[in-house]
Amino acid sequence: MYGKRLSNNLTNPDMMEEAHSWNSAFRMAEEEYGRKIRLQKAVAGPVPPQFTDSPMSLPMGANQVYRDQQPTDSFQIREYDDHYTVEMDRHNPDDGSALAHVVTDAAAYTAVAAIGAAAVFSGGS
Repeated sequence: MYGKRLSNNLTNPDMMEEAHSWNSAFRMAEEEYGRKIRLQKAVAGPVPPQFTDSPMSLPMGANQVYRDQQPTDSFQIREYDDHYTVEMDRHNPDDGSALAHVVTDAAAYTAVAAIGAAAVFSGGS
């Protein structure tokens, strides 16, 4: 767990690597926390059955978000119209680790949301 680095590719599709199967997407994603791997729906098929809807995840433009049931080293799948993204997080927010997830896995997203909220509440644009 501690040997993995934290990726900086966030949601930029140009920085995402492409996988050609669910297995290769999972192998690639587990090399680095937060590393987003893109997988075309045409080659992937449906979301694997061990993944369930993730009510605690922010969609970030996705149609649906799924997670496995692992409390740590947890995979997240975001489903878009024509592709999925796969990434590994340190903590699964759906498993009671929401605060740990926000601090370690979603810190960049939280910072962006906080800056946006501050701009709205301060009257900025």
